[in-house]
Amino acid sequence: MLMPVASLTPAQIDAMWRIFDRYYSEVSLAQFEADLREKQKVILLLDSGDRSLQGFSSLQMLEGVASGRPFRALFSGDTICEKGYWGSRVLNRRFALHLISEWFRAPSVPLYWFLISKGYKTYLLLTRNFPESWPRRGMEVPAFEREVLDALARRKFGDAWKPKLGILRFRTCQGRLRDDVAPLDAFILDDPDVRFFAERNPNHAQGDELCCLGKVGLRFFGTTLRKYLVPWARSRRSRSAAQGEDRSEAA
Repeated sequence: MLMPVASLTPAQIDAMWRIFDRYYSEVSLAQFEADLREKQKVILLLDSGDRSLQGFSSLQMLEGVASGRPFRALFSGDTICEKGYWGSRVLNRRFALHLISEWFRAPSVPLYWFLISKGYKTYLLLTRNFPESWPRRGMEVPAFEREVLDALARRKFGDAWKPKLGILRFRTCQGRLRDDVAPLDAFILDDPDVRFFAERNPNHAQGDELCCLGKVGLRFFGTTLRKYLVPWARSRRSRSAAQGEDRSEAA
């Protein structure tokens, strides 16, 4: 469910905080609420039965100019799901659809997903879903995207941005994943993308964030169609057919 941050109720914000606090440390409720107020929209992941909150992602649309060309970027802030929903694609699908709708609004203006990652799982969402994304193993960041990333990181995070390293390093920790959320063990490090993340952000466990861009365009649209929309449509058709059979048997 996509909704404006301004429309959130105190109960919804409290539920968001309780989920966030289970998975992140060194962040206060005041910090969480201040960060949320900077965002414009939020995607809520609701249980299909009791409609209880099971995850969320906060969003902020940013605009800028790089090399004399305008660009747009959707910055995703706090994003977390309850452990029982880690395999769910619902939040990812809703986020991808929102990106595509924003792209269709102004297809001539480059649009990106701007994210900062202190955990490998967030980074893998980028590499697995965006055919054009940076930083990425075996690829240099194109000049234009490098300028876009620098402009966004400086605007949002000021001196915490370390452009030579490609990371954010804060004087005071702005939050880190709890130790049992996304640990890097030898098995996980067998994945080359995870190894790349660990090499580029060696202090992620202490709260350093890797700054990343994913380009929204035809290639991303094709990936979204194949991974999220086609399976979702097939699933809906299968459920409808099963319900129709049930009604026929009942009759």
